[in-house]
Amino acid sequence: MNNYERHTVSNDLLFFEPYAAAQSLKNAWTRLASTYGCIMIVLSRETLIIKPHWFARWILSLLALDLNHEILTNNIKGITEVGKWFSYGKVELHFVTVEGADRRIWLYMKKYQEFIDKVKNIIG
Repeated sequence: MNNYERHTVSNDLLFFEPYAAAQSLKNAWTRLASTYGCIMIVLSRETLIIKPHWFARWILSLLALDLNHEILTNNIKGITEVGKWFSYGKVELHFVTVEGADRRIWLYMKKYQEFIDKVKNIIG
């Protein structure tokens, strides 16, 4: 069990996908890159964590791809299924960062429908 799983077990883990992909819609630069299998998604009642794995963290940070977020669930503004990408479902997540910035990010997940359902149950 890694740190994120340990953190959320006590924080009521609702969803975990260890090898997702993501693409930030922050600007033209961040839209250029995707991260096949490098992103971990952890959802609890209070937080949604979107973080790169240790092996990708330094390069994603260096390239400023905006793919490292800990989001309070009450800062999630919306979630929409966008389509499919190979065997992954593509989901657009709309949220507000800790700094108050409005963001959208695409998440590519195998268990995308479960994720959508869990998020919608939380945000109402």
